[in-house]
Amino acid sequence: MAVALLARRDYSRLQIRDKLLEKGFELNDIEPVLDACESSGFINDNRYAELLVRSHISRGHGTIRIRQAIAQKGLSKDCIEVAITNSDCDWFELAKNKAIKKYGIPRVTEVKGSTARDLIAKEKAKRVRFLMGQGFSYDQISYALAVDPNDLDEND
Repeated sequence: MAVALLARRDYSRLQIRDKLLEKGFELNDIEPVLDACESSGFINDNRYAELLVRSHISRGHGTIRIRQAIAQKGLSKDCIEVAITNSDCDWFELAKNKAIKKYGIPRVTEVKGSTARDLIAKEKAKRVRFLMGQGFSYDQISYALAVDPNDLDEND
């Protein structure tokens, strides 16, 4: 049953254990099977964590959101940190690209033709909340929202 589950897609050790428990297997029967699957390479939490990190990066998520999502899969903090460190992602550029994709020009200089400070502040706060929800740190958000619109024209 464990191998059949793993044949379809990767799971963490904890996820497979939980699925087998749901199927009615006893815990003392499950652990040796999980050990055998792990020694055979069918279960590899490090590989699974790296796969999840790549998946989240492709969706434009930051490290905070990635850590939270992967922890829910039952992977250890060490495993998650190793996968994030090995990802070779520039989180500042990812945050900038996410802001550009969502808002066009990430720097708020005017809102619908108005240069009123309160409207600009509200729009900037909205963008900060969005990027925080995507899992980026304050430093990464500051970098992303400080993009000069003139710099974007030079890169295109």
